[in-house]
Amino acid sequence: MRSRNWFLIFLISAIAGILVGYLVTLIVRPGLLPPQFRLGGLTRPMTVLLLGTDIVYADNGGSKLNADPASFRGRADTILLARLDPIRNTISVLSIPRDTEVEISGYGVQKINAANAIGGPVMARDVVSAICGIPIDHYVVLNVHGLVEFVDELGGITVDIPKPMRYMDWTAKLKIDLEPGMHTLTGNQAMGFVRFRHDALGDIGRVQRQEIFLRAVMERAMRPESLQHIPALLNIAKSYVLTDMSDADIWTTVNFVRAVPRENRHLVMLPGRFAGGSGNWLVDENDMHQVVSRMEGNNWPEATKAEVKLVIQNASGLPNLGGKLAKLLREKGYSVVAVTDASQSAGKTADSSHVTKIIAQRDNPEDAAMVKVDLADHGQIVNASVGDIQSTITIMAGDDLAGLF
Repeated sequence: MRSRNWFLIFLISAIAGILVGYLVTLIVRPGLLPPQFRLGGLTRPMTVLLLGTDIVYADNGGSKLNADPASFRGRADTILLARLDPIRNTISVLSIPRDTEVEISGYGVQKINAANAIGGPVMARDVVSAICGIPIDHYVVLNVHGLVEFVDELGGITVDIPKPMRYMDWTAKLKIDLEPGMHTLTGNQAMGFVRFRHDALGDIGRVQRQEIFLRAVMERAMRPESLQHIPALLNIAKSYVLTDMSDADIWTTVNFVRAVPRENRHLVMLPGRFAGGSGNWLVDENDMHQVVSRMEGNNWPEATKAEVKLVIQNASGLPNLGGKLAKLLREKGYSVVAVTDASQSAGKTADSSHVTKIIAQRDNPEDAAMVKVDLADHGQIVNASVGDIQSTITIMAGDDLAGLF
């Protein structure tokens, strides 16, 4: 055979191998590909407001009001501002407590969840855009009934339930009865998990659980087998989702989200404090601007150790570990504002943990990385606001820190 023929065979085989490798990587491990090489990927940053609406009832002319699953004009039970950035290959999600106090033009001071009920998603978008100082490209409104069908279609979502959760939600006609530990939740159980707010932190505890759930959903989306569910999920969305995004926008967004690696997913709660008396959430303007700036990819001056506010929660089986760790970190220059036992902390179980979690409470993973270095590189960094709300870094101390002492 002529050398030219051998060269053509080699060239065709090489091209075929590259294409097969590309397709396999795209399906199995899309996060290994740069965003610009992913089929149907984002080409520029996109900011999306996601609203989960509360139950709305319609008068059917009888003596009772019936739940209206087609309505999207309820109060927003969940408010998430997501920024998808293909340049940095990141997803940043800002969770906004529904009890956040805002000024709504013509309606005075209201809880932010009222904006959707008053003026629909356009008003909600404008209100969130105004308080955060960031333009919003699109909105997505999910009726709470849609969550049930989405989760059931995926075969359930596995989450680590932090505490016993028992309550009868009469608004949603839903009995919530969940035990702590790792569980794969059905659609109804998932709705109970994200709606539950009857603990010491109220709505803030619910925001933290919604972040736990969202992280679990993104983990599920990364699995190759999730691809087969996308057509059915898009079909469900036609009944339970209201959005100004085109089908192409939705497909592009789904492709991007499922490919972003875990370390590049940032979930953070809108910084603030409880208002005296009302219990509403008051925005901390300075911290909020810092969080939004980080979401947009801007650099922020690194905090000194003295500026890092640590809360240590002892989740290990060693009763004195929390105090020893506080002493060690104070000697290194950190500000330790509280030391607690994890079983007494809101949303934590009494079970011991083997692996330490360093929680970047304010979307500040660089501060968490600094703490990790001073823990002799022990611990897993968690980019979500699921720690103590008075901290900038929460350390869930596990048994792996015992060797430090």
